[in-house]
Amino acid sequence: MTGVVGRSVESITAALRAVFTAEQVAATDGFLQRRDPRVTLVAVAGLALAVMITRTLAVTVGFAGLTLALAWLSAVPLRRLLARAAVVPLVSALIVLPQAVLLPGEVVASVFGLAITDAGVAYVVLFTLRVGVGVALLSLIVLTTPFSAVVAALRQLRVPVALVWVIAITYRYLFLFFDELQRLILARNSRTKGEATLRGGWRDGRRVAGTFLLRTLDRGERVGRGMRARGGARPPSPYRRSRSVDAGDYALLVVAAVAVVGSGVIRWGL
Repeated sequence: MTGVVGRSVESITAALRAVFTAEQVAATDGFLQRRDPRVTLVAVAGLALAVMITRTLAVTVGFAGLTLALAWLSAVPLRRLLARAAVVPLVSALIVLPQAVLLPGEVVASVFGLAITDAGVAYVVLFTLRVGVGVALLSLIVLTTPFSAVVAALRQLRVPVALVWVIAITYRYLFLFFDELQRLILARNSRTKGEATLRGGWRDGRRVAGTFLLRTLDRGERVGRGMRARGGARPPSPYRRSRSVDAGDYALLVVAAVAVVGSGVIRWGL
């Protein structure tokens, strides 16, 4: 596949593969890397919940600072963390952007006859920042904890088996699907000469999408048969031993608990 569509598909596929294969940070010796995976899951999820509860800009900025501190202590490159956490907040900002003119308040600017209010701007900024901090916190789990340890921790925390199956299989076979898509694009490019037009690129994209869907369904059937042949009816068992909980683990849990309770008190108790 050549043209704009082909280049776009190749870029997206390469970016997605980079996201799912970046586990080098988890092998370093950092604060979160030394924590028990169960503690990391519970504590970071609690901090993300606290961010979602809060409705105060100052508190959200404080959680952003805490997130950056955890990243620094865990030897997580801030550039990589921001790159992972930037896409979702930007999309969220576009979704809530109309609130800048819909919410009543003092007019701070006028664009194309639309009055932008201070309350609307504050809402958009707060919402975008909350989403960004929440995504960054959850990204810390992926960056600092190997996926196998995450699966083992989910099972040890008594997460429903069906959900663990879905998460494990989805993560594992995304690599395979991306490879399949890359092979389809490479095969199409090897049979195409010249630069395709935009219309031709969309036509090729539809054909590749149909072929990719059929191959995905076929591969899914084969994967299912292979799992059943290897005893796939049994629930996934933890294949990593849990670490002993130390003072650092307890401190992280206390910080997460205080954050959740504090966010709730600030929102509903004051």
